[in-house]
Amino acid sequence: MLSDPSPPQTEVSTLPHVQTVYLTQKSNSPIYALLLADLTLLSATPGTITATLPLEPLHCNSKGTLHGTASACLVDWAAGMAIASQGEGHTYTGVSTDLSVSYLGTAKVGDVLVVEGRALKIGGTLGFFEVLVYKETESERKLIVKGSHTKYLKKPGN
Repeated sequence: MLSDPSPPQTEVSTLPHVQTVYLTQKSNSPIYALLLADLTLLSATPGTITATLPLEPLHCNSKGTLHGTASACLVDWAAGMAIASQGEGHTYTGVSTDLSVSYLGTAKVGDVLVVEGRALKIGGTLGFFEVLVYKETESERKLIVKGSHTKYLKKPGN
């Protein structure tokens, strides 16, 4: 006798959980509240997040282009959200141990950035992440920042 096949597994979005973690961080972090005020979290699945950020003058350097500090902030934030995307038990987004940013292009006020964060490996103590930041126009998506980030994952007191 044949049994009915199991219904196909559907990928459950972790977006509501990641949004909650992000909003908590934003309310507790003046730098995130300032630099990421207009960030929109578009999607989150286990290990990945995608967001957009329209560039404003506060994100730019004296030349009017994306500031390295804003880029590094996005890499740090996206890696933390990739941790949160692991599910309900992941509200602690780690402590930075290493952050590397490669500046491959630039953007200016009015441009829209697309931020993609991805967990490469999450262990018991360390997590390794890749973050890509694109400038998106009507005709193309151009990679302008590539970041790698390592985070210490143990909660204080553990």
